[in-house]
Amino acid sequence: MTKIKIVIYIFFLLISQIVSAQFALQYNIETNIITGNGKYTPFYLMNNRQGKISFKPNNGYLQALIHRDIDTNKRFSYGFGLNIIGAYNNGSPIYLQQLYGDIKYRCLGLSIGAKETGNLIQNDQLSSGSMIWSGNSRPIPQVSIGIPNFVEIPHTNGWMQIKGEIAYGIFVDNKYQIKNKAEGMQYSKNVLFHRKYLLIKIDNKNKPFFGSIGIDMAAQFGGTEWDTYGRKIQFSSNLKSFIHIFIPMAGGDNTPDIDQVNIEGNHLGSYLMEFGYKQKDWKSKIYYEHFFEDHSGMIFKNKLDGLWGLEFSTQHQWPITGFVFEVMNSTNQSGPFLWDKTDEIPIQVSGGDYYYGHACYNGWTHQGHTIGNPFITSPGYNTDGYLGFKSSRVRAFHVGFNGYVIPELKYRVLAGHQRGWGTPFVPFTHIAHEFSTLIDFDYQPKKLKGWNFNLAGAFDKGSLFGNNWGIQIGIRKEGILFQKKQ
Repeated sequence: MTKIKIVIYIFFLLISQIVSAQFALQYNIETNIITGNGKYTPFYLMNNRQGKISFKPNNGYLQALIHRDIDTNKRFSYGFGLNIIGAYNNGSPIYLQQLYGDIKYRCLGLSIGAKETGNLIQNDQLSSGSMIWSGNSRPIPQVSIGIPNFVEIPHTNGWMQIKGEIAYGIFVDNKYQIKNKAEGMQYSKNVLFHRKYLLIKIDNKNKPFFGSIGIDMAAQFGGTEWDTYGRKIQFSSNLKSFIHIFIPMAGGDNTPDIDQVNIEGNHLGSYLMEFGYKQKDWKSKIYYEHFFEDHSGMIFKNKLDGLWGLEFSTQHQWPITGFVFEVMNSTNQSGPFLWDKTDEIPIQVSGGDYYYGHACYNGWTHQGHTIGNPFITSPGYNTDGYLGFKSSRVRAFHVGFNGYVIPELKYRVLAGHQRGWGTPFVPFTHIAHEFSTLIDFDYQPKKLKGWNFNLAGAFDKGSLFGNNWGIQIGIRKEGILFQKKQ
């Protein structure tokens, strides 16, 4: 009840500031209902939805969002957002999805709070999602500082731009873990979050070719973990740990053995690469995101694991506005074995990378959802109360395209097929597979400004998470509460 009072207080405080400042405030009110049959909500109806959609079929939500966006054309600007969701058949009946504040000065930006974000180089609407951060899970409260939008590098004559950020935060899924874990299963509490990325783009508006290259790294550290025997393990979260996470290093004497033998925390990352060609009204690009969990993956001992993609987009509305084809592969994982050398056997074997997983933490998951690409199956699909990953060795093919039937009616189609081999240490006895597809329509009538009506249908068929089908009906109203006076 105290948290709700705090949120209400913040809401009215923001409203008072808005009225006195006389600036424009945007609002979004949306209701969404999914009905169907099967054990789970269909894959494409649930995933890459910022963790709003329940794994359980027959669910829904009502959300209210108010926000003010940063004005990127101004030297100094600020923004904020408040997003409350009331949900049915989705764990918590009411929860805070977003609460954040942003400040910009010149090219520098500071963001504090929980805020929905998407992919760095992939298409948010059509891609299967980045390997590090796809918008598949609930936002993680954090403090992020850096250059959030591309800015020209001096003395490059407009050819090179750069952006990058550094963030620290905390996972807020303690209650989820306690509620969903089975007796004797490991779980954690108050785990800390870190992410840093740097992206350099080569692009001249007068030339047809463009490209970018970069790196995206993230980590979990700190917090408390209880293992399968109920033993408590306390991880370090002092200033040294923050430094060891930023520059990956082994932990000190006050850290658990796993952080002393290896690198402190659970690290993962990707190399980002894209190359494209553009014309006046269309462009296309190919991209590759090379995923790694440790040093072996950083030096490509995991071969070509990661996400390969092809994207085409055009300003024409019919028949196709955008098209994406992707292949996600995570089957190599630097080989099947991992062995840290000892005095008895002085051999180091760097394999068995166990993507998204970890020996102590639940892995790269928040509120049961995979934080990265959802083809690495979210722990929310587990039926035995295990909070970690059971299917991280995956090969998947994904296609997405969208466009307009008429100017007021947009459509989107997603389809994918995935095969799963389990994990390097607990393989499936039989190869699991799943085919999933979705068709989605958005109707925005010109006579009803700000209104959007959504109808979507999707189904899954296979042995990875069964046969499911569902229909989604959504209504959204958005607009401006207070119009800034000139």
